[in-house]
Amino acid sequence: MVGDSGTNRNLWIITGIASVPFAILAINDMSLVKTPHIFYLFAVAVIFNGFLVPFILFKEEPNWLKKTLALGINMVIAVFWIEFTGGIKSIFYPNLFLLPIFAATIYCGMLDALLTAFFGSALTLFFRYNQFGSIKQVFSDTAVLVNIIFFFLIAAIVGYIVRVLREQQVSTNKITSELETAYHQLTSSHEQLQGYTDIIEKMNKEMEQLAITDELTMLYNNRYFQIALDKELKQDKNGNISLLMIDVDHFKQFNESYGHLTGNQLLSEMARIIRENVRDTDLVFRYGGEEFAVIFPQLKPQQVIDYAEKIRKIIQNTTIKTATGKHVSVTVSQGISYYPGDSRNKSELISHADLALAKAKQEGRNQVRIYNE
Repeated sequence: MVGDSGTNRNLWIITGIASVPFAILAINDMSLVKTPHIFYLFAVAVIFNGFLVPFILFKEEPNWLKKTLALGINMVIAVFWIEFTGGIKSIFYPNLFLLPIFAATIYCGMLDALLTAFFGSALTLFFRYNQFGSIKQVFSDTAVLVNIIFFFLIAAIVGYIVRVLREQQVSTNKITSELETAYHQLTSSHEQLQGYTDIIEKMNKEMEQLAITDELTMLYNNRYFQIALDKELKQDKNGNISLLMIDVDHFKQFNESYGHLTGNQLLSEMARIIRENVRDTDLVFRYGGEEFAVIFPQLKPQQVIDYAEKIRKIIQNTTIKTATGKHVSVTVSQGISYYPGDSRNKSELISHADLALAKAKQEGRNQVRIYNE
């Protein structure tokens, strides 16, 4: 039997329902209504084919013994049915044997169907022989021979068609299974590829971020400063872009006195102070060495002075603990330039901020100067 057990059970029940018209025809005969045998046999057929076969014998994939038992008992039921409804004079003789034959072709196989047709033919001949008592008379009955031939044709033709359909179904199921397997493999490969792509994209973003980030202070580096300033000048052609340059006073002496590790600690602390005391829209950079830069979009120089003075005072009042446990502090000098007020382009904006910073240092350090002063 081919197919899952649930489907086979349902199909067997449907086939069993096909015997109901025979029961109606038999019960419609008033002479048969008087005998209880037909009702008992009908009850046996319903219980056997409606419950025992689908839910017990065919609960799982049936073996040859279960198939033989199911078909054999149905053949016996057909014999009794014909006998109780008039023997060879019954309207069911010998066509009722077609039900077990059809069941064999659909649920078993061609060989099972041919064997069932053989037994159906033998029982048909037996009924005739039981009436006439002569083999010669039995085989002289053309109708009987036609029925027997019909049994075998049904078993052979329908059995062959069912076998071909089963083979096609098996082939279709195999192709479907292979396609599903290929689809799942392709989906899995796609997911893996997507995973690798995501990892590569993440790594690329991290590498891009590292390429524009100063490792010590975690601020943007000089490389990105050039890119960002170009971008801001291009986006805001109407101006209002200020540049603040911040430089640590006497940083070389600080390193010589307290060591480069303390100097690095100082630069990291300065980066934190600057970043926390400007707007989120402002861009903070480590311009180089001990020098920092801040781009202020949409701010005029006088507004930048307020931020610069705040940063200067916080740094002046911040102490750094040296390796020897000593707390020291530093000051910063700052220069501001403004576009388009005192600068016509990027180069002038940077050079003017540097000049303003140099002026702050020349005038005593720890102060803020604007270029156009």
